Amino acid sequence: MNRSIFHRGMRLFLSALILQISLPVISPAQDQETMAVLDFEGRGISQLEAQTLTDRLTSELAKTNAMIMVERNQMNEILDEQGFQQSGCTSAECAAEVGALLGVQHMISGSFGKLGNSYTIDAKMFSVETGQTEKTVSATYKGEIDGLLTEIEILAWELMSLNPPEELLARQAYASQPQPVATAAPAEKGGGGWILWAVVGVAAAGGAAYFLMEQEDEPLPTPPTLPE
Repeated sequence: MNRSIFHRGMRLFLSALILQISLPVISPAQDQETMAVLDFEGRGISQLEAQTLTDRLTSELAKTNAMIMVERNQMNEILDEQGFQQSGCTSAECAAEVGALLGVQHMISGSFGKLGNSYTIDAKMFSVETGQTEKTVSATYKGEIDGLLTEIEILAWELMSLNPPEELLARQAYASQPQPVATAAPAEKGGGGWILWAVVGVAAAGGAAYFLMEQEDEPLPTPPTLPE
Protein backbone atom coordinates (compact mmCIF):
# COMPACT_ATOMS: atom_id res chain seq x y z
CA MET A 1 0.00 0.00 0.00
CA ASN A 2 1.24 3.45 -0.84
CA ARG A 3 2.55 5.08 2.34
CA SER A 4 1.13 8.55 1.50
CA ILE A 5 -2.36 7.10 0.97
CA PHE A 6 -2.08 5.23 4.27
CA HIS A 7 -1.02 8.38 6.12
CA ARG A 8 -3.84 10.41 4.57
CA GLY A 9 -6.36 7.75 5.54
CA MET A 10 -5.07 7.76 9.10
CA ARG A 11 -5.32 11.56 9.29
CA LEU A 12 -8.93 11.43 8.10
CA PHE A 13 -9.73 8.74 10.65
CA LEU A 14 -8.12 10.65 13.51
CA SER A 15 -9.82 13.92 12.47
CA ALA A 16 -13.25 12.27 12.42
CA LEU A 17 -12.50 10.60 15.77
CA ILE A 18 -11.51 13.95 17.35
CA LEU A 19 -14.67 15.59 16.02
CA GLN A 20 -16.90 12.82 17.37
CA ILE A 21 -15.26 13.05 20.79
CA SER A 22 -15.69 16.83 20.87
CA LEU A 23 -19.40 16.70 19.99
CA PRO A 24 -21.83 16.36 22.90
CA VAL A 25 -23.11 12.86 23.68
CA ILE A 26 -26.84 12.51 23.00
CA SER A 27 -29.29 9.69 23.47
CA PRO A 28 -30.85 7.88 20.46
CA ALA A 29 -34.21 9.51 21.21
CA GLN A 30 -32.58 12.90 20.86
CA ASP A 31 -30.37 11.97 17.94
CA GLN A 32 -29.52 14.97 15.75
CA GLU A 33 -27.56 15.34 12.57
CA THR A 34 -24.35 17.34 12.42
CA MET A 35 -23.58 20.40 10.32
CA ALA A 36 -20.81 22.92 9.68
CA VAL A 37 -20.75 26.32 7.97
CA LEU A 38 -18.07 27.41 5.52
CA ASP A 39 -16.96 31.03 5.47
CA PHE A 40 -19.30 32.86 3.12
CA GLU A 41 -17.85 34.64 0.11
CA GLY A 42 -17.76 38.45 0.26
CA ARG A 43 -18.94 40.28 -2.87
CA GLY A 44 -18.70 44.04 -2.57
CA ILE A 45 -17.61 43.71 1.06
CA SER A 46 -14.32 42.63 2.62
CA GLN A 47 -13.67 39.00 3.50
CA LEU A 48 -13.31 40.02 7.15
CA GLU A 49 -16.82 41.49 7.07
CA ALA A 50 -18.09 38.34 5.37
CA GLN A 51 -16.54 36.20 8.12
CA THR A 52 -18.18 38.36 10.80
CA LEU A 53 -21.58 37.95 9.14
CA THR A 54 -20.93 34.20 8.79
CA ASP A 55 -20.32 34.03 12.54
CA ARG A 56 -23.70 35.67 13.15
CA LEU A 57 -25.39 33.14 10.86
CA THR A 58 -23.65 30.24 12.62
CA SER A 59 -24.67 31.52 16.05
CA GLU A 60 -28.31 31.79 15.00
CA LEU A 61 -28.24 28.31 13.43
CA ALA A 62 -27.10 26.96 16.80
CA LYS A 63 -30.06 28.71 18.48
CA THR A 64 -32.49 26.75 16.32
CA ASN A 65 -31.34 23.46 17.96
CA ALA A 66 -32.17 21.74 14.68
CA MET A 67 -28.70 20.21 14.27
CA ILE A 68 -25.44 19.90 16.15
CA MET A 69 -23.13 22.65 14.94
CA VAL A 70 -19.37 22.25 14.59
CA GLU A 71 -17.68 25.30 16.07
CA ARG A 72 -15.41 27.39 13.89
CA ASN A 73 -12.33 26.69 16.01
CA GLN A 74 -12.85 22.94 15.75
CA MET A 75 -13.43 23.16 12.01
CA ASN A 76 -10.37 25.33 11.36
CA GLU A 77 -8.18 23.06 13.48
CA ILE A 78 -9.15 19.96 11.54
CA LEU A 79 -8.85 21.68 8.14
CA ASP A 80 -5.43 23.06 9.07
CA GLU A 81 -4.26 19.58 10.02
CA GLN A 82 -5.31 18.38 6.57
CA GLY A 83 -3.72 21.38 4.84
CA PHE A 84 -7.08 22.41 3.42
CA GLN A 85 -7.82 26.05 2.67
CA GLN A 86 -11.55 26.81 2.70
CA SER A 87 -11.15 30.17 0.96
CA GLY A 88 -12.63 29.86 -2.51
CA CYS A 89 -14.55 26.72 -1.56
CA THR A 90 -17.99 27.60 -2.94
CA SER A 91 -19.04 24.58 -5.03
CA ALA A 92 -21.16 21.70 -3.80
CA GLU A 93 -18.30 19.27 -4.46
CA CYS A 94 -15.90 21.31 -2.36
CA ALA A 95 -18.41 21.66 0.47
CA ALA A 96 -19.00 17.92 0.43
CA GLU A 97 -15.24 17.29 0.58
CA VAL A 98 -14.89 19.57 3.59
CA GLY A 99 -17.86 17.87 5.22
CA ALA A 100 -16.19 14.50 4.73
CA LEU A 101 -13.03 15.79 6.39
CA LEU A 102 -15.10 17.10 9.30
CA GLY A 103 -17.23 13.98 9.59
CA VAL A 104 -20.53 15.91 9.41
CA GLN A 105 -23.68 15.15 7.46
CA HIS A 106 -24.54 18.64 6.17
CA MET A 107 -22.60 21.70 5.04
CA ILE A 108 -23.74 25.29 4.48
CA SER A 109 -22.00 27.75 2.17
CA GLY A 110 -22.95 30.93 0.37
CA SER A 111 -22.17 34.59 -0.12
CA PHE A 112 -22.89 38.08 1.18
CA GLY A 113 -23.00 40.83 -1.43
CA LYS A 114 -23.43 44.59 -1.58
CA LEU A 115 -24.54 46.61 -4.59
CA GLY A 116 -25.14 50.29 -3.92
CA ASN A 117 -27.23 50.48 -0.76
CA SER A 118 -28.60 46.96 -1.12
CA TYR A 119 -27.30 43.76 0.48
CA THR A 120 -27.84 40.24 -0.80
CA ILE A 121 -27.65 36.96 1.11
CA ASP A 122 -27.45 33.59 -0.65
CA ALA A 123 -27.11 30.38 1.36
CA LYS A 124 -27.16 26.70 0.38
CA MET A 125 -27.25 23.55 2.49
CA PHE A 126 -25.57 20.47 0.98
CA SER A 127 -25.72 16.79 1.80
CA VAL A 128 -22.19 15.53 2.42
CA GLU A 129 -23.15 12.00 1.44
CA THR A 130 -24.65 12.83 -1.95
CA GLY A 131 -23.16 16.28 -2.65
CA GLN A 132 -26.62 17.49 -3.64
CA THR A 133 -28.18 20.80 -2.63
CA GLU A 134 -30.85 20.23 0.02
CA LYS A 135 -32.08 23.78 0.48
CA THR A 136 -31.42 27.25 -0.94
CA VAL A 137 -32.46 30.49 0.75
CA SER A 138 -31.90 34.03 -0.55
CA ALA A 139 -32.72 37.48 0.77
CA THR A 140 -32.24 41.09 -0.31
CA TYR A 141 -32.09 43.96 2.14
CA LYS A 142 -31.76 47.72 1.75
CA GLY A 143 -31.10 49.84 4.81
CA GLU A 144 -28.89 50.11 7.88
CA ILE A 145 -26.52 47.34 8.93
CA ASP A 146 -28.66 46.50 11.99
CA GLY A 147 -31.46 45.38 9.71
CA LEU A 148 -29.05 43.19 7.73
CA LEU A 149 -28.14 41.27 10.89
CA THR A 150 -31.81 40.63 11.51
CA GLU A 151 -32.23 39.32 7.95
CA ILE A 152 -29.32 36.93 8.51
CA GLU A 153 -30.86 35.63 11.73
CA ILE A 154 -34.21 35.05 10.05
CA LEU A 155 -32.50 33.30 7.15
CA ALA A 156 -30.88 30.85 9.60
CA TRP A 157 -34.32 29.65 10.75
CA GLU A 158 -35.55 29.41 7.17
CA LEU A 159 -32.57 27.22 6.27
CA MET A 160 -33.69 24.80 8.97
CA SER A 161 -37.28 24.96 7.64
CA LEU A 162 -38.44 26.53 10.91
CA ASN A 163 -40.56 29.58 11.64
CA PRO A 164 -38.47 32.49 12.95
CA PRO A 165 -39.28 33.80 16.45
CA GLU A 166 -41.82 36.60 16.67
CA GLU A 167 -39.15 38.90 18.06
CA LEU A 168 -37.09 38.62 14.87
CA LEU A 169 -40.12 39.18 12.67
CA ALA A 170 -41.05 42.29 14.68
CA ARG A 171 -37.53 43.67 14.28
CA GLN A 172 -37.68 42.96 10.55
CA ALA A 173 -40.99 44.79 10.20
CA TYR A 174 -39.66 47.79 12.12
CA ALA A 175 -36.47 47.98 10.01
CA SER A 176 -38.51 47.90 6.79
CA GLN A 177 -40.60 50.91 7.80
CA PRO A 178 -39.48 54.31 6.44
CA GLN A 179 -37.92 56.36 9.19
CA PRO A 180 -39.12 59.96 9.74
CA VAL A 181 -36.90 62.66 8.28
CA ALA A 182 -36.11 65.60 10.54
CA THR A 183 -37.21 68.98 9.14
CA ALA A 184 -36.59 72.52 10.28
CA ALA A 185 -39.30 73.99 12.52
CA PRO A 186 -41.37 76.75 10.83
CA ALA A 187 -40.72 80.31 11.94
CA GLU A 188 -43.17 81.80 14.39
CA LYS A 189 -45.78 84.14 12.99
CA GLY A 190 -44.42 87.66 12.78
CA GLY A 191 -40.96 86.44 13.73
CA GLY A 192 -39.41 87.82 10.54
CA GLY A 193 -41.06 91.31 10.68
CA TRP A 194 -37.95 92.91 12.17
CA ILE A 195 -36.05 92.08 8.97
CA LEU A 196 -38.50 94.15 6.88
CA TRP A 197 -38.21 97.13 9.24
CA ALA A 198 -34.42 96.88 9.19
CA VAL A 199 -34.42 97.00 5.39
CA VAL A 200 -36.74 100.01 5.42
CA GLY A 201 -34.51 101.76 7.95
CA VAL A 202 -31.38 101.18 5.89
CA ALA A 203 -33.12 102.48 2.77
CA ALA A 204 -34.32 105.59 4.59
CA ALA A 205 -30.86 106.31 5.96
CA GLY A 206 -29.38 105.93 2.50
CA GLY A 207 -31.95 108.35 1.03
CA ALA A 208 -31.22 110.96 3.67
CA ALA A 209 -27.50 110.72 3.07
CA TYR A 210 -28.02 111.16 -0.68
CA PHE A 211 -30.22 114.23 -0.11
CA LEU A 212 -27.55 115.90 2.07
CA MET A 213 -24.87 115.22 -0.53
CA GLU A 214 -27.00 116.93 -3.21
CA GLN A 215 -27.55 119.95 -0.99
CA GLU A 216 -23.81 120.33 -0.40
CA ASP A 217 -23.16 120.64 -4.15
CA GLU A 218 -25.41 123.77 -4.58
CA PRO A 219 -23.77 127.24 -3.85
CA LEU A 220 -24.96 129.07 -0.77
CA PRO A 221 -26.92 132.33 -1.39
CA THR A 222 -25.02 135.68 -1.09
CA PRO A 223 -25.96 137.57 2.09
CA PRO A 224 -27.70 140.92 1.46
CA THR A 225 -25.71 144.22 1.70
CA LEU A 226 -26.66 146.25 4.74
CA PRO A 227 -27.15 150.09 4.29
CA GLU A 228 -24.42 152.36 5.69
